[in-house]
Amino acid sequence: MTESQTVEADVFVEQMAPTVAALQDFTTAVDDIALRHANVPATDSQAMRELAAEDDYRSQSSWQNPITDTHMFGGATLRAASDYVRTFATAFTAERPPLYGHLTLARSALESSVVSAWLNQPDIAYVERIKRGLCELIYSANEVKNLELSPDAAKELTQLEADATSFGWKSHFNRGKPEVDGTKRPSVGNGITRLLVEDSQARIGRLLWSRLSAVTHVTWFGLQWAFTLPEGAPSGSGFTTVPVGADSTKVATQAWCVLRALRAAANRRFTLMGWDDQEWQDAASRAEAFEYTLFQSAAPSS
Repeated sequence: MTESQTVEADVFVEQMAPTVAALQDFTTAVDDIALRHANVPATDSQAMRELAAEDDYRSQSSWQNPITDTHMFGGATLRAASDYVRTFATAFTAERPPLYGHLTLARSALESSVVSAWLNQPDIAYVERIKRGLCELIYSANEVKNLELSPDAAKELTQLEADATSFGWKSHFNRGKPEVDGTKRPSVGNGITRLLVEDSQARIGRLLWSRLSAVTHVTWFGLQWAFTLPEGAPSGSGFTTVPVGADSTKVATQAWCVLRALRAAANRRFTLMGWDDQEWQDAASRAEAFEYTLFQSAAPSS
């Protein structure tokens, strides 16, 4: 890779055009495939087998559609992830490229990809699917209650906790997030790692999540993302003039992360629903090929 150089905004936008096109192509494919199937699972799919067994669980609590609803949550979270990635791409078609906005979108895209992959994991027991859906309902109801958005919020939360008891499960909150019979949302940092690399013990997800969170929380460490500091320069004292702007190498890294995470999450959804057809395989192959291009762009120069 050549050394970085300062370019005008219009030149930077032009350089970003292939990345924008690739992200838009893939997010459109993800959305269109789900719409083409009308969000109905294929006849011979794990999702359809789960739905066929739903009657066995309806009588166990007041929750009448535990599997149908959890499938819906999985679809909604994937759609959110796709939307964040598309908006990430669109940000680089503006007259003035973003300094930080794309990073908050990357954070949201990664978190929603992690949650979507967790909800849509195809190789889990039926009751585990229901536990994950119940976690989402309890989490949402507790947020509504805390924000005092509904006079019935406390009652609805109590009913959901009673549903867990009806299934024979204990539920409680752990650091603000619900846990149902040992099932809980995965750590976002660890979840990102599992979507991006094969080594589940790697630190990439936790480090990336922390850095993006620093931007979202406007800490000084996070805001430095847009600064090109001279090598060895102090980070917080004295006065100096430095370039401020989007760095193509850093953008390529984030684009690689969000594209790869979305592809992994969508693959789980489409496997679960039985939509792993030629159209999906072609779209996934194009995305994977462009991931390699982004990885090469983000690699340090030799």
